[in-house]
Amino acid sequence: MGYQDRRYDEGRSGGGGLGERFARYFRSRAGFFSWSLPLFTVPRRVPGVGGIRVRIHLLYILVALGELLGAGGRGSIGLVFVAAMLGTLFVLVLLHEFGHCLACRLVGGQADDILMWPLGGLAYCQPPRRWKPALITTLAGPGVNLALLPVFGAALLLTGSGWSEVVFNPFQPDVAFTGYGRAWLWSAHYVNLMLLLFNMLVPMFPMDCGRVLQEVLWGRLGYKRSMVIALNVGLVTAVAMGVIGLSTGQMRLVSVAIFGGFTCWNERRTLQMMEDQPAWAFDTDKGNGGFENAADGGAAAAGRRTQKREEKRRSEEQERRTEIDRILDKIRDGGVHTLSKREKAMLQDETNRKRAGG
Repeated sequence: MGYQDRRYDEGRSGGGGLGERFARYFRSRAGFFSWSLPLFTVPRRVPGVGGIRVRIHLLYILVALGELLGAGGRGSIGLVFVAAMLGTLFVLVLLHEFGHCLACRLVGGQADDILMWPLGGLAYCQPPRRWKPALITTLAGPGVNLALLPVFGAALLLTGSGWSEVVFNPFQPDVAFTGYGRAWLWSAHYVNLMLLLFNMLVPMFPMDCGRVLQEVLWGRLGYKRSMVIALNVGLVTAVAMGVIGLSTGQMRLVSVAIFGGFTCWNERRTLQMMEDQPAWAFDTDKGNGGFENAADGGAAAAGRRTQKREEKRRSEEQERRTEIDRILDKIRDGGVHTLSKREKAMLQDETNRKRAGG
């Protein structure tokens, strides 16, 4: 499965010996998700995704080893096939996450980290806080899986498979194939299809479907109301998925339900701590009209609007300072060349503002 975390802000740390660097993974503010090891970093010369760091969770390694040990009891063929499918699933999920990151960067956001863990992948994306860029970022992940469907389908047809092996009921596949290569190819096609369907049919955070629901509603109802509705739907979905998983003995489904339910519950708690209309929830695609009460009038309404504008100004100022501090920390850790175009422009704007005495 592919997920996104929109609140990730773990700083990069450098220096220290091997033991210190290893220990730092477990002291990170990211908690459980910091129990990971660096896998690779995409070279910065690669267009669109250069500089993205990919990490692998320690539990992922343990689960994969368990799968391989279990497959070893079925002979060498079983071990090779399971190893091939584990590698295929890893690549498909990773491509899904790269889709999120690439789209996030293209719409002007920041995306520098991907974590591979036992329940799929986590892309740490920070698109601009508007519903359209957020929606584009979300749809790009499953869009990768959608684009791969005709690729796998054509490969199957070219290797002698029939249309029944390309187009089938994914929930009750009745496909017969011969040969190791065709078996792997069909399995890769099936896994890619299930990744697409699972991400787009389960309306629960942090699944892509849950985010799509929230982002579409955001464009009509504003940020906070859309979050409330999407999170409530997600909690109901988590309960239903947990019941189905327990009744059918599918513990991975139960694990996804627990993770999704916890994510939705945690997001709800965060939402309750916000002000009624936080400044960063301002919908720049629709304007202030979505947040004002049409029934208000007179001096009281004018006073509230003035107060909200002042709160918005203070919040934006604080957010600007926080972002500048983050950019300066990034320069300190990795140098000016690590900055994105947006970050460089923001730093230049801040310099001009200081010179003008703003």
